[in-house]
Amino acid sequence: MKYLGIDFGSKKVGFAQSDDEGRLAFPLMIAPNDAILLKDTLELIREMKFSTVVIGESVDGNGKPNKIAKDARAFGLQIENAIDVVVVFEKEWYSTVEARKQPGNEGNHEVDDQAAAIVLQRYLDKLNGPSSSDEEFTRVSCVDAGMPHGVSLWDERATHTLGVSKQQSCLKP
Repeated sequence: MKYLGIDFGSKKVGFAQSDDEGRLAFPLMIAPNDAILLKDTLELIREMKFSTVVIGESVDGNGKPNKIAKDARAFGLQIENAIDVVVVFEKEWYSTVEARKQPGNEGNHEVDDQAAAIVLQRYLDKLNGPSSSDEEFTRVSCVDAGMPHGVSLWDERATHTLGVSKQQSCLKP
């Protein structure tokens, strides 16, 4: 089962895709949020045979929908009404900030596709559970890892130095 992840923004929209097994998410592309976005998105869904679309649900620091959330929901509804796919929403929780903190992205503003991959991976992790592959994952708390809230333990350095082999976000509850 293939999944499409979408990080919906007012100016740009990031896209990510899963592997064929629906376990791992990868950045795909960034598109302008313009008059042909829906048409292009539907074409992408058809061509790549996605069965589920996961759209980042934009929320503020308190977990409440922010101003872009309404537009993202409307976009999801348009997709669902136009094509036979399931559309689900996954809270974003600073996915763009997290994408910018990845090695090599510091200060980069073109990370919408990577933010979409982060949102999609969070959804896939929930769907597949903690033991979604043959590898056992070690989950550490932010405090145990000595990391402040808002820091992600997802990159290769964290994998090797802290023993973390799966995305772990340290966000305030």
